Amino acid sequence: MTEIGTPESSSGAIKVKQPATITFTRLVRLRRNDESHQPSRIYAQIVGAHPGGEVSALGHAELFHDDEHVPLPAEAWSAGEAVLEALHPNEITLDDHRRTRGLIDELTRTAEYTAKRSLTDYSQEAFDTVFRAVKEAFLVFCNTEPTDVAVDELGALLDRNMGSVTRYFVSPAPAAPSYQGTPANAFQDAPYIEPLPKDGTKGHLLEREALRYGMASARYPNGAFVVTDPDSEKQMAFKWGRSPLASGVALSICSYKEATRRLLKRVDVPVPKGRVFSPADWELAVEYADRIGYPVVCKPVAGLRGIGVVANIQNRTELESALKLYRHSELGDDDFVIEEHVPGEDYRIVVIGDQVVASVVRAPASVTGDGRHTIADLIEYKNRARRENPHLSSRLIKINDSVEYQLSLRNLSFSSVPAPGQVVTLANSANLSQGGDSFEIADDMHPSIKELSVKAVQAVPGLGFCGLDMLIEDHTKPIWEQRVTVIELNAHAAIGSAQYPMWGEPAPVAKKFFEVTSAHNNIALPLTPSDELTLKLTVRGRVSRGKYKDWFRRRAEDFGLDGYVKTAGRNRVEALVSGNADAVSALGYLAMQGPKRAIPTSVTMEPAVWDEPHHGFKVVSDSAAGSGTILARRIFFGLRRRARKALLR
Repeated sequence: MTEIGTPESSSGAIKVKQPATITFTRLVRLRRNDESHQPSRIYAQIVGAHPGGEVSALGHAELFHDDEHVPLPAEAWSAGEAVLEALHPNEITLDDHRRTRGLIDELTRTAEYTAKRSLTDYSQEAFDTVFRAVKEAFLVFCNTEPTDVAVDELGALLDRNMGSVTRYFVSPAPAAPSYQGTPANAFQDAPYIEPLPKDGTKGHLLEREALRYGMASARYPNGAFVVTDPDSEKQMAFKWGRSPLASGVALSICSYKEATRRLLKRVDVPVPKGRVFSPADWELAVEYADRIGYPVVCKPVAGLRGIGVVANIQNRTELESALKLYRHSELGDDDFVIEEHVPGEDYRIVVIGDQVVASVVRAPASVTGDGRHTIADLIEYKNRARRENPHLSSRLIKINDSVEYQLSLRNLSFSSVPAPGQVVTLANSANLSQGGDSFEIADDMHPSIKELSVKAVQAVPGLGFCGLDMLIEDHTKPIWEQRVTVIELNAHAAIGSAQYPMWGEPAPVAKKFFEVTSAHNNIALPLTPSDELTLKLTVRGRVSRGKYKDWFRRRAEDFGLDGYVKTAGRNRVEALVSGNADAVSALGYLAMQGPKRAIPTSVTMEPAVWDEPHHGFKVVSDSAAGSGTILARRIFFGLRRRARKALLR
């Protein structure tokens, strides 16, 4: 620990000023509000402990200069974090103006040094703005009298505006989330999945398996791709997570909850009591809930990602509040279901063919207190851990009315500090898209539950793949010793939840999915998939300019791949890519996205042989192809000029 500030002495007497120890520093950015014309703001907080009490100081600055908003690049933000992190856990002597000014100068030099190392001229202005907030907080801290309970201005601000936070930093950071002492899973392919668009894993994982098994693939916009077996020339069509294993009729049935419920009841699969209501039937829905008894669940009849779902509603007042939330959701104009709330843990069980291949127990979004950090701190750093998970990186804990409602039920706010080990629930449904946690437990599941799961899937004709949502009290016990209920069937469920659980042994769902689909189409696969790939890529569309090739090269280099890219004619680019199968397949997926203003219309990937020595990745000069293109253009324009002259005669 470094002591900043020293005791003062004078002749005849020594006056010792006791220092304050900096315990926390925070940096927060609030997005701009166009409606109120309020610019984006940076807030810096410094909190300290002093023998005389607590000290809390807040500084702020606006990202606004010369009537224009100032962009905030990552480098400027990181530099601000570094300056604040360096302050903790220093000791500061309060009310020492001479020393304070010297410390401000020292901070300024540190900040300028950091800026010169990491910033461009373009971002210097942004860094100056960040540092103004830090410097103001430090000045206020050094000139603030300690009190028994310091006023938490930042906490009050976040309680009102947490939904507007776009960046957040606290030092010291909370410990990484764990479950029973086990850290969250880490995945080697995460760096290759991270650049993919939201929900990109749905189709990419299946295409990756196809490529690893030696298939060719043709990808098109909107998530569609067709894989071809080079030996038999048989083809299989996919779109996102949809495959030939599920018929169109099965997809339609599963998308409508009431139809699914009726089919399951016919084969004696347990389902909760419930009814469908239109948005105009609010009063009838409340009366029905009163009749079947609370608690109940309110959810859209054909929803997805947990949008509009409110579970464990205890009384009429809570139901009316839930219906208001539903009405204001993006599905608020659709029919909804009121059904009995069934106790138990929430499970997603994946059935392929007649086999349970994965089972993920899902818990509602939550954070666990440590007695030091606020709920706002814990949410931010829980989300940082989720960003490292390929499936959960786009499924963060979102700040919305539902989260605020859950906190209010427990008399908590974003500035509250939960006790060590206290679990703070932030949602009432265990949906991963709403920030829920995932645990893979298929190996421990009782066989009777697996048999019931397969029976439920077989109740829907043409359903060869499904993700069942079930409520189970204890997955290790047989179904006759507890209540087990099927809530929903998902015919195109995201397979990433089982492939990338936050805790537990990951299940190779995509591999099993593709193997069964291939067998369903009488396609023989090699005994083992390949971990290394060499593919020829052909990209068609608005991609022939150099910008696309440069973008492709940078992506390939980032992924550590070998090969080359070149122009292969008008509106066509070809590439040879070799290396790690996860990286090669991800680059093929990204090729369909391309850089800004590129419009690829298709990407084909075929197995290739590359006998040349591998020396990184390069853009091949297309002068030969270019000369042919130039010649063709000259002929075209020459003929056009002759035609015009002929018309003028």
